[in-house]
Amino acid sequence: MLTFLHISDTHISSDPAYKMPASADELPHPNRGTEALLTAIQRLPFAFDFILHTGDVCADPTEADCLCARELLLRFPAPMFLLAGNHDSGALLRQVLHDGERLHVLGDSQRAIKGCRLVTLDTNGEGDVHAPVMERGRIEAFQKRLDAADSPTIVAAHHPLIRTGVPWIDDEMRLQNGEEIQRLLARRRQRIAGFFHGHIHQAMDSYADGLLHVSCQSTWSNLAGYPGLTRPEADSCTPGGFNLVMLRGGTTFVRRYSLPRLPGQLH
Repeated sequence: MLTFLHISDTHISSDPAYKMPASADELPHPNRGTEALLTAIQRLPFAFDFILHTGDVCADPTEADCLCARELLLRFPAPMFLLAGNHDSGALLRQVLHDGERLHVLGDSQRAIKGCRLVTLDTNGEGDVHAPVMERGRIEAFQKRLDAADSPTIVAAHHPLIRTGVPWIDDEMRLQNGEEIQRLLARRRQRIAGFFHGHIHQAMDSYADGLLHVSCQSTWSNLAGYPGLTRPEADSCTPGGFNLVMLRGGTTFVRRYSLPRLPGQLH
């Protein structure tokens, strides 16, 4: 019924010396990861309906980074739906990238696609940008959008909602009142195909309250997650990648694709 690609955390930068904290020192520039992603997608032997980017499109919330991102992302197959991450400025993304045809910057919104509904949530709320709190009014508006969706529904945001058991993710990277969003989703589990997010720079699937939660690794720099880990730790063993997602007759199928390893990633 519906096929899409899930990408996240490209951190596209106009600064040739950009380096993200906690990333491996020898990693190349993040734009090399986006270029490798483009090559991999162009070689796929199947068609898809859209690309979903779950945030941190840019390294920094600047016009220069947005212009650099626009130049790179316009080379990808269209359409692409983009969410703002904590490294982005939603306003700048809309001003510079959004054209309503190839690139669509989404906030708290919804749209129908081939008999399904894409419902998006801008999780950049109050407090810590890495672990924000969503405002009550926006949660209520999200509930109304869910109620209006009477078809199979894909829900997407930047930050994860539920606890994983990995302390640094749960305490420092999660939407801190994500349980409220989770309860809204759980009440409508029969029509929720999955919750898709980024932010944690790793491929992780979680299943809670009858709902599938899927994160996507970064295209260039990934982080570790294991019991007891209290601080972010570079994972140089995991290459960049993306997800293939297929919705077929009430089934959500997710397949991981890995990109060729960049210099600095272990073989």
